[in-house]
Amino acid sequence: MTTRTLSALHQRHLAALRDQSAVIDAEGLRIGSQYVMFFAEAALMREHVTRLTEGFTRPDVLEVGLGLGVFAAQLSEREVGSYTAIEPHPGVALMARTRVVEAFDVPVRVFVDPWQLVTLPAGAFDAIMYDTWPPEGFADSDFAEFVAHVAIRCLRPGGRFSFFHSGTSIGPARRAVLDRYFAEWTAYPHTMPVEQTPPHWTKPSRDFLIPIATKGGA
Repeated sequence: MTTRTLSALHQRHLAALRDQSAVIDAEGLRIGSQYVMFFAEAALMREHVTRLTEGFTRPDVLEVGLGLGVFAAQLSEREVGSYTAIEPHPGVALMARTRVVEAFDVPVRVFVDPWQLVTLPAGAFDAIMYDTWPPEGFADSDFAEFVAHVAIRCLRPGGRFSFFHSGTSIGPARRAVLDRYFAEWTAYPHTMPVEQTPPHWTKPSRDFLIPIATKGGA
């Protein structure tokens, strides 16, 4: 993939993100004053891992948006061939590496850049997990660009793609992207038990969907 460039708006967003401190406490990860990821999401991420990797023998996995490392922690309990992560916040990447990523006993690579500036090899992955923090108003357009220019190119035939999704329905823009680029896809519901909800919960719902999209090909 030819390395892409960041728009001026994306550059400002990245600079503002990196200017904020990253702190992990008993509840989860705060960037600045905002909680962005919680340890209570472990069961959700475990199901993402299971549905992305079941049926593969030592899959090669890419995670875009390492964050607190909850997905990586669940993945580290599974036999994988390699693990690659993209995390543009240096402080977040460092904390996740020392807490979680170094637990892998397979080849690991962490890119401390936005995904638009990372060059990845074609056909290198069996599973991709996508969870980013785009500029306001760019969530769906960045998603479409990632699928078209990264996910489809970098997945092997039969490889699977998933993304973090809060709520009980997927909007028409993302549904159109999934319909266009993948041979098939479905979404599995997951609800966080109320008693597990952290005190500073910031997500709009305790209901989630786990989308699993499969690349076509032999």
